[in-house]
Amino acid sequence: MSKILILFYMGLFLGGCASNHLKNTNETKVEKHLSPEEIEKLNQETLKKVSQRLEELSIAAKASGPDKVQFLASDFYLKASAALMEGDYQTANLIFEQLEKLVPDDIYIKKKYAVSLVRTGKLDEAKKMLEVVYEKSGKDDENSALLLGGLYASLGDVSSSQRIYKEVLARNPKNEEACIFLGKSYALDKKTKKAVSLLKSCENRSPKKGIFSYYIGKIYSNKKQFLTAQKYFQKAVKKEPEFHDAVMALGVVLEERGHPKKAEKVYKDYINDNPQAADILARLVELLFTQEKFDEVVDYAERLSDLDPSDLNLRVKLGILYTDTQRFDKAVKTFEDLLEFSPGNDKLLYYLGAIHQETKEFESALEAYSQIPTQSALYHDSALQMAHILSAMALISEEKEKRFLSYIDKKINELDQFKFEFSMIKATYLDSANNMAHAIEVLEAVQSDKSFSTDHKFYLASLYEKEEQFKEATTLIQSILKSEPENAHALNFLGYSLLERGIEFDQAYKYISQAINIMPEDGYIRDSLGWYFFKIGKVKEALKELKKAAAKVPDDISINKHLAVVYSTLKNFKKAQSYIKKAIAEVKSEEEKEELTEILKELEKNRLPASFE
Repeated sequence: MSKILILFYMGLFLGGCASNHLKNTNETKVEKHLSPEEIEKLNQETLKKVSQRLEELSIAAKASGPDKVQFLASDFYLKASAALMEGDYQTANLIFEQLEKLVPDDIYIKKKYAVSLVRTGKLDEAKKMLEVVYEKSGKDDENSALLLGGLYASLGDVSSSQRIYKEVLARNPKNEEACIFLGKSYALDKKTKKAVSLLKSCENRSPKKGIFSYYIGKIYSNKKQFLTAQKYFQKAVKKEPEFHDAVMALGVVLEERGHPKKAEKVYKDYINDNPQAADILARLVELLFTQEKFDEVVDYAERLSDLDPSDLNLRVKLGILYTDTQRFDKAVKTFEDLLEFSPGNDKLLYYLGAIHQETKEFESALEAYSQIPTQSALYHDSALQMAHILSAMALISEEKEKRFLSYIDKKINELDQFKFEFSMIKATYLDSANNMAHAIEVLEAVQSDKSFSTDHKFYLASLYEKEEQFKEATTLIQSILKSEPENAHALNFLGYSLLERGIEFDQAYKYISQAINIMPEDGYIRDSLGWYFFKIGKVKEALKELKKAAAKVPDDISINKHLAVVYSTLKNFKKAQSYIKKAIAEVKSEEEKEELTEILKELEKNRLPASFE
């Protein structure tokens, strides 16, 4: 209920002209959809009028005698209590102010009024009221004393706060709250020894309670003395295994000390007996998650989600966990459900697209990615993922290839930031589809782009080589050497190119030797040197270098193929077979696999394949 409606209700109940004024004013203004500022102004005006009306009623009651005062006081108390229950402390203060004047000797009313004042931040007024209550109670009202001590502390009067707590303890040494508040006050005052000594003495009077050790642990934890803190938290938990805060503190300090397994055990032991402890369950989930114990964390995350289905962030995390543990059906269901709460959410759509991509459900992945809006930070990456998916699908049929090329060309022209990356995807696809000439055109179109790196130059040069455009390949690689004269891979490229063309062996050796001097441990360059020796008929030297190459790069197709050629030349057909099998295991192209398989068949007949000659 709003403040205006509470006051309107009060006005009706208390009667008189104020009631009619409130009704007419409120109904008219609320209908006009007032702004927050206008509502606050109206509240203040209405509070003032109601305050005047309450004061008039109080004066009239006092003039009518004790019975009337008692009746009105009871009525005021009910209204003030109702306002407190509604959380309307401003209204409660208004009524308590007049109620306290009606019955100035009623300590209970003063105490309730003080509490209401605290709720509205009127600490000085509340303090004065409680000081009266405390003195009039003969300093025997422990609850008022504790509240007063807390007010002194809030107002920065530490000495008065500590005096009150000491007085409470002097009357009742077993008062738990007074001991803890005083201990905390000493700790904040940097009187650690005094605080710890007090809490220990209180613990001696209540030996079965763990709360005192807990607060000693908190003192040491705040000082970052975690080992000492751990000792006291453990003591608190031993005394009271169900002491929630002590269990949480013990787990946290174990994490701080770098003992996640011990912290994990503390949390799990507590959760086994208290499965509804959501905050400790959440801490365990976070701990397991950071340790990447994804299989284990899922069960606890599911439990936590069941305790609080409204926690959408947790459900997102649970969806990620399902994905990481390859429970893709559950992950998809989780993200689809979340999309009902947040339609069009770019992160959820991206997660969904990634899962479908992982499970090869490409059309579903494309559908999810395509819904990510252009203004999203994930738009660029989702577009790239769509390009990769369509590229993979393009090899299946001519229709799908047209779909891919149409999409990729659209993206290349859509944004300048897309042009280079999407051109590279297009070129890579065309290369895999054996359309090298078109791939070269695509790369040449972005050759001047600032993102066109040395690696891209090598790739373009390799395409030139495949198309037997040797002059273009050589020119491009020499441009690399112009800016990077010690680029061993560029030197090796030039040398190996000459070997494959069967020309200028001396120059090829010069290039390869230079590369070896720069990078003697590189397996690919060793392969080139071995192949050079084979080409000039030095088979033993070739074998020696190719073995070194294979030791560095054991799964390279060309190196294994070269070794097969050398062993076949040496009539060691079994060895040749083993290296051809290695090459077959790594090859991607079906055409090349068929070629190598035919070579293997020839080797199994213990004869040199024609393709080796």
